[in-house]
Amino acid sequence: MRGSGGTPHDERVKIMVKKFLIALIISGLLAKPCFADFRFAVIGDTRGDSSSGINVKVMKAILEKIKQEKVDFIIVTGDMITGSTKTSTHRSRLKKWKDIIERYRVPFYVGVGNHEIESELSQNIVKSIFEMPENGPPDFKELVYSFDHKNTHFIMLDTEIFNSFHVLGKVQMKWLREDLKKNQEKPIFVFGHDPAYPVYSHIGSSLDKDPAQRNELWAVLKKYKVGAYICGHEHLFNRGIHDGVYQVITGGGGAHLSVPKEQGGFYNFIIIDVKDAGATLVTVKDINGSVRDIFKIAP
Repeated sequence: MRGSGGTPHDERVKIMVKKFLIALIISGLLAKPCFADFRFAVIGDTRGDSSSGINVKVMKAILEKIKQEKVDFIIVTGDMITGSTKTSTHRSRLKKWKDIIERYRVPFYVGVGNHEIESELSQNIVKSIFEMPENGPPDFKELVYSFDHKNTHFIMLDTEIFNSFHVLGKVQMKWLREDLKKNQEKPIFVFGHDPAYPVYSHIGSSLDKDPAQRNELWAVLKKYKVGAYICGHEHLFNRGIHDGVYQVITGGGGAHLSVPKEQGGFYNFIIIDVKDAGATLVTVKDINGSVRDIFKIAP
């Protein structure tokens, strides 16, 4: 009759299991952390027709949903407000917009849209209210900039130069090339207000106003393997691939919707998850937090 301690085979199995568990614990402790696992949100065109120049109801509803997503930060692609040529009104509307977003205690970065640039004073008003990185070209400080988050590089462009709307210009293009070249080993996202390839109401009044420079921009994005160019201006959601580079339009932050729902005409925001190897998952959500689209961008 065998003793209650079990057979030698049983003992060998127990030892093997213990060794396996110890090895598993050690490998977990020594594993390289997933350095770049993070998420961020993008919204655009939160402006409205009220006296504040903001669609406050929709903006707050979207920010509530973004807050629940536990993002590291928010990027805003412009047209935060319906601007004014009257300096005091323009300033007060931008301040109110800033007061609203700051209540949610999520870091944010902004770009300017055409409705922020209503006069030759508008750029200075924007810069006096928002503190953005100051590493852009001399005439574009805090309007054009770049920054790193973990191992990913982010670039904000200015597509709304006063009296030269919808054109980037030589100075900005030169800076963009230099910035991309210095950061080409990282995953990269580029942002601006205007689409390069508009799909509806702003065909001809986006970066396609100057097709040659638009094509130059796109060739540069392709050369440096930019993951996506993300923009607003058209009040809808749309995504497309042009010569291997994604363009994502997320202009549904509150402005009057441009198209029917089935064509992307719904209030929206996007959540982007960046993984350690640079793979990206983009989730498009509506004002209720329902998923309306989801897709991957390869590193």
